[in-house]
Amino acid sequence: MFDYYAYVNELEEEKVVAEIEKLNKKLFRLNPSSPMHGQLMDMLYTAESAYQDIQYKRRIKSEDSVITIGEIESVVSQPDYNKEELLDAIVTSYTKNLNAR
Repeated sequence: MFDYYAYVNELEEEKVVAEIEKLNKKLFRLNPSSPMHGQLMDMLYTAESAYQDIQYKRRIKSEDSVITIGEIESVVSQPDYNKEELLDAIVTSYTKNLNAR
């Protein structure tokens, strides 16, 4: 089976442009009420999407730079609870919730 999406996305930019032109010429010759018209429109949309992807990739490569806006320093401190302190904290939180009801 012919996968048009894969075919168009593997083409180089010039060949994608040629494919879009070819599809446009076929569309102009085709009767709009023909069932092939919808299929060609879908193919044209796929080819144009592939062309836009190529353009986006080119822009991203040329504009790919990192801007340093500052540095952040953070210190993470975790309390070191022993088992008794942890158990007391859990029991206290549960018993406060029971008394509040």
